[in-house]
Amino acid sequence: MSTMTVSKQPATTLSSVPQLPILNLSLSVSASLSTNAYEAFIQTYNCPTAMVKAYDMHRRTRNRDRRSLLDASGEVTPDPILKGLVLDNQPPEFDPRNCVTVWCRPTKQVVQLVQEVQSMLRSVEPDIWLMPSENLHMTALEILHSADDDAVELELQRLEPYLTTLLAPRPAPVLVKPMLSFDQSALALSFLPEDSPIGDSGNWYTYHHYRRDLNNIVQKAGVPVESRYQVPSAHVTVARFVKPLASSMQHWLAKLDEVNNWLENDRGRDIRWVVGDERGNECRCGRIWYGGGWSEEIGVSIQQAGEAPENAWREY
Repeated sequence: MSTMTVSKQPATTLSSVPQLPILNLSLSVSASLSTNAYEAFIQTYNCPTAMVKAYDMHRRTRNRDRRSLLDASGEVTPDPILKGLVLDNQPPEFDPRNCVTVWCRPTKQVVQLVQEVQSMLRSVEPDIWLMPSENLHMTALEILHSADDDAVELELQRLEPYLTTLLAPRPAPVLVKPMLSFDQSALALSFLPEDSPIGDSGNWYTYHHYRRDLNNIVQKAGVPVESRYQVPSAHVTVARFVKPLASSMQHWLAKLDEVNNWLENDRGRDIRWVVGDERGNECRCGRIWYGGGWSEEIGVSIQQAGEAPENAWREY
């Protein structure tokens, strides 16, 4: 499937399209300029073991609940906007939802894993929409979502002086143990944070600490963080539905179990994603829901920058 490129575009009203069920891996949060919900989570789960357990319990509980819903309904929920774009030849502005985010691009190892998982999913659902490899991403921070062009432009004006700092390499958080998370509309690979000591200090620094630091920098710019999901979430969307299931729900759920058994007991054991290692993180804007949009600025990778200073994450 070809990549959908997105440019800065004429405004479209949100009322003209239906609301979508989204792969919402956590509760919604709207942070004020004086709060940082990521810090609150770190204080609550204030050791590596507790944080990893919280992440894992969340995704396993969610999969259990969504599996029950799928089994009871027998149906999936095709994405009406994506269907319009890829099946009905609607123009890009059919999707009016503009965003401002910080993206992390997966490493080659993770991209290859995604491709293998996508192949397994398509073997039973040939019409499922797969996120193109070049569009794969993890949203580290959603600053603004479902907004019009004027709102995006205003936020970028405020953020511009801080973008270099926002995207600068920091002590590299590590993600491990991928699992296929799913609901009625989409599927994603979700990861657990790994305890990552900084240098010889013994301090631990995870993906969640990294998200906290991003949040602090955005707040320093005077921009409130408006996220659909906040904690605990580290995921890469890999597929969405544009048509009803071709197979039975029983067959589909059996395939999901097969994929997760394979990830947990075999393939996923070797995965270790050092965030920002091969490609710099980026400020991604526009119609990014399906991997489009534009990069306002791209930071350097850890490989390009060398080892980030131990105290970089403490600056904000």
